[in-house]
Formats: sequence, C-alpha cells, structure tokens
Amino acid sequence: MESNKMIMVIGSLNANPADREMTRSDLRSVQLIGPDKQFLPIGYFQSWGELGMSSMAVDPANRMKLYFATSSDIYLFDLESGTQNNLHINGLNDIHEISAIGENLWITNTKHDEIVSVNIQSNTVQRRVNLADYSCSASESGEDPENTEWVDKFHVNLVFQGFDGDLYVLVHHTSGRQVVNRISKKLLKRQGNGGVVNIDTNTRIPLNFKAPHSVRHVNGEYWVFDSGHFELKVFDKSWKLKESIDTKGFGRGGEYSPSSGMYYAGVSATRKRYLGLFPGGDTVPNMIQVIDTSEYKIVDTVPVPGIEQINNVYCIDQDVADRLLQMA
Repeated sequence: MESNKMIMVIGSLNANPADREMTRSDLRSVQLIGPDKQFLPIGYFQSWGELGMSSMAVDPANRMKLYFATSSDIYLFDLESGTQNNLHINGLNDIHEISAIGENLWITNTKHDEIVSVNIQSNTVQRRVNLADYSCSASESGEDPENTEWVDKFHVNLVFQGFDGDLYVLVHHTSGRQVVNRISKKLLKRQGNGGVVNIDTNTRIPLNFKAPHSVRHVNGEYWVFDSGHFELKVFDKSWKLKESIDTKGFGRGGEYSPSSGMYYAGVSATRKRYLGLFPGGDTVPNMIQVIDTSEYKIVDTVPVPGIEQINNVYCIDQDVADRLLQMA
C-alpha cells in the first residue's frame, strides 16, 4: 500500500437473502485501507442504502467533489463545504457503476437496461439511452429452440470510454438477449456471451465473458474481470487477449495506481449457494488482490471484513480520505 494513498472499498450485503449471513447493522459499506492495512470505516454511510452503497466517481475538475451511488440514488458530496446533495434522478434501480467521462457522469441503470448521463456542471440529466435500441435478433446460443427462451436484457455494468474515444458499455449479453433454458419445467438463466458494445457505432464485441465487471485502462491495455470464470483478463487496444490472471473468486471493482504500478482488484467471497460448486471457492474471502502490472502477478492479498460482497474499489489521495473520515 502507498504512503500517500488510501484504498476505498465499497461493499454490501448479498442481494439474495439465501446468501446472507450478516445483518444490516453489522455492515461497513464504505471502508478505507491505509498503508499499514488498517481498515477505517466511514461511519457516515453506515445506514445508507438498503443493502449498502454501490459506487463512487470523482469530479474530474475537483477531486474534493465526489459522487456516491446507492442502488437507486446519486449524491454529490462537496468535501470542501461539507455539503451533500441528492440529484433526484427518477427511475434508477440496481445501479452498478458510475463513471465520470469528460463533462458527464454516466450511470448504469442496470435494472432497466438503460444508461443515463448527467452534466457535471449543472447536475442535470442530459441523455437517457435505452439499450433495447442496440439489441439484435441473433441468438448467442445454439440451443434447441423448443427448450429455449430469450429475455431482452443486456445487463449493463459499466459505461466507459475506449482508447479510440468512443463510448462503450460492458454487458453480460452482447446481443441484448439472455438465454433461458427450460429444463424439467424450470427456467434456468444462462450468463450469455458477455463483452462490450460501442454505443457510438452500434458495434458489439462478444468476448465470451461470464458476468463481466470493471473495465479499466492500464498502460494502454484494457483490464476487465471475467468474473464468472474467476479471471482478470488483459486485452490490447484492439480487444485481443494478452494475459489472464487467476483471481480464485468473483472479481468486481478495481483501480490502477500509476505511481506504484499496482492494480488493486476486488474479489468477493463465494456466495453460500455456490459453496462446493467451484474449485477453491470454499476458502475465498472478500479481499483486495494487489497486482504488479509489469508482471501481471498477484503480489499481495488483503482480506476485507465487514461486508458480504465487494462492489467497487478506488484509490484516493490521503487528504481526500481525511475529509471523508471527518464527515459527521
């Protein structure tokens, strides 16, 4: 860990009650990890969100202005003035990541298969994109049509800017159609062919991901979790695979620190329903994996207490962290 930085971990309870072991009062949804690996919960967020907080983004023009998301609301925190403001954006549900791109904050409205942009200067909604407009009729599976159904669903996790300057979304289903198999009168959802979709050109890039999360730019490469396959994959600018890192668990949330050359990757404990189904899954805790980006090698792991799953991970300056800890 770096002496002038702190790692922010945003976590929550598991969405499915069958996977839960913690109570809401025990949850420490927003925590900071210092250079000594000591965990400091930000008590201000103790009661925020039904299951906890979702994600965070920094105003590119002012690092003391932070946007925080619950599952259904976006708040702007001005750490210099000590104020916070709900942006009151209607119709948001199951927000995954929020990301600041240029003059806009992009929100993944995952429940409704929509992305929403907010102008950072005015904090007003500029654009709402219904991803159904980008769906195609082609199936992602060669299943028997008599035993297969489809649900119109991309399951968008992130809006990001590509190295080419275009706007992309990271999705579970690049066709916008989720395959549902009918077996013994039961419907079983398939994770689909996850990948990215270029919103500017309406071009889809299937990458055979299973439940992908968290595309990041690292040294001219795309780093992205192939979460359901327990891998962190590295692609070149043309989306050609270069490296795969075994995460041992379900990855979600990460950030690269140029000053140290380390990537801080979030990996969640295997959910109760899945124990015994995946190799090594029984022993995987919630943790931050510290990865040396020059060697694509995990050099340290830091177990994360007080949560059931990791939603996002950020690397923030010490003075910003101090202001967060001082919030009353």
